[in-house]
Amino acid sequence: MKCLYPVAVWFLLVLPCPAAQFYVGAASCDFTPPKPVALDGQMGTRISRGALTPITANAIALESRDGDRSLASCILVSLDMVGIRPELETPIRAAVKKQLPDFEVTNLILSATHTHTAPVADAKKYYIPENADCMRPAEFVLWAAEQIAPAIARAWNGRAPGQFSYGLGHAVVAYNRRSVYANGSAAMYGKTNRPEFRGIEGVEDHDVNTMFFWDASDKLLAMVVNVSCPAQEVEGLSELHADYWHPTRQMLHGKFGEEVCVVGLCGAAGDMSPHTQYRKAAEDRMSALRKLSRIEEMGRRITWAVEESYEPAKSVKTTDVLLKHEYAMISVPQYRITEAEYKQTKAEAESLKKAMEKDPNKVRLFDWANTVVARYEAQQTDPDAAFDVPIHVLRIGDTALATNPFELFTSYGIQIKARSSAKQTFVVQLTDGCAICGSSSSAGYLPTAQAYRGGGYSAIVKSIAVGPEGGQVLVEETLARIKAMW
Repeated sequence: MKCLYPVAVWFLLVLPCPAAQFYVGAASCDFTPPKPVALDGQMGTRISRGALTPITANAIALESRDGDRSLASCILVSLDMVGIRPELETPIRAAVKKQLPDFEVTNLILSATHTHTAPVADAKKYYIPENADCMRPAEFVLWAAEQIAPAIARAWNGRAPGQFSYGLGHAVVAYNRRSVYANGSAAMYGKTNRPEFRGIEGVEDHDVNTMFFWDASDKLLAMVVNVSCPAQEVEGLSELHADYWHPTRQMLHGKFGEEVCVVGLCGAAGDMSPHTQYRKAAEDRMSALRKLSRIEEMGRRITWAVEESYEPAKSVKTTDVLLKHEYAMISVPQYRITEAEYKQTKAEAESLKKAMEKDPNKVRLFDWANTVVARYEAQQTDPDAAFDVPIHVLRIGDTALATNPFELFTSYGIQIKARSSAKQTFVVQLTDGCAICGSSSSAGYLPTAQAYRGGGYSAIVKSIAVGPEGGQVLVEETLARIKAMW
């Protein structure tokens, strides 16, 4: 008699395992302050004169479950802020913990659009006169957390079985803002009509990476829109403004529905800007012919790119979504400040300290220089000093999403995308609070070696805490974690 047991065992082994259930929730909120505030993003103090657009938070909650058991989860939040300062991040996380006591707050990912017309979170960053009739930063961050945390909780508590797909479109929104000259120097926003102008320093990334999330009835709930450009077209205003993300959201709501949550994420864009570096007259002419403002033109381009990717993506939406999430603190070497840089910056700091006696508004510039002095002196006893830098890596289906807290030059983002194990990779900068550059910024710029050789704002010692060596460490650490998820 023949034994059939091996056949039965083989049959059991090849039976498909039931897929994990994929859950989605989304919510938005307006956290435009009710009173004037100091505005972030420039060297001097600006007190807001009203709001031209809402300042919003947009959250999407994701979870993978096996029955009642959670396998992986995260909440991804886009905030209309310059960066994610610890002064804002800490009260948000505390408020979320109160509302969601069972949720692990390290799974909460907070990312900034980098609008330069948003409230200041750090009370030490600018001089704010005592008699100024405004909401102080310390008051604002607590008030903002009270608005933002309930939206995050609504996204989490509202999660239900969902579907996912992703796509890729393209839109020219970012322009490399570093001009290079005949002598090898570079300058942010340097004039391009000078005889010695020789070119634009680095690459641009015009990808518009998209993710789409539906409920079980095919209703579109939310989308992630990843653009490698900071939101700073109207950065010089003295009014609160979400910059190009406001018309972008309006246009996307017009196309896809007012209730769709649009989570705008800034890709690697430390050397990018929406400001036109050349062909400005031609660009302005076309916007005028379309009867669009500059930020509306950006919204038009992004919306078209999203539509372009949505149509094919919706045909392959799926409930079978592998979700993984890793939060890590990685060790990244500090930029090693030279003695010459120290001496020059110390002299600047001493001069600015005296100038502050007559003009307290110089505090921003003084702090910018004095942080370098303090870091150099600390490096004399700890020459191999490193920073602990927070990153998140997500796998959502065949896509990867990787965050960092820097104004990361685009070249690093392209390295990560090009070498990633995922079919499509979303790189997201200015995520999570990381005050390693002192009170003048969060994690600071992270320039390439080429940029540092050229110099200029964003690639000088006062602009950075981590240099090109650390940038490569960030790339390798990120890629290793992506690879481990595949």
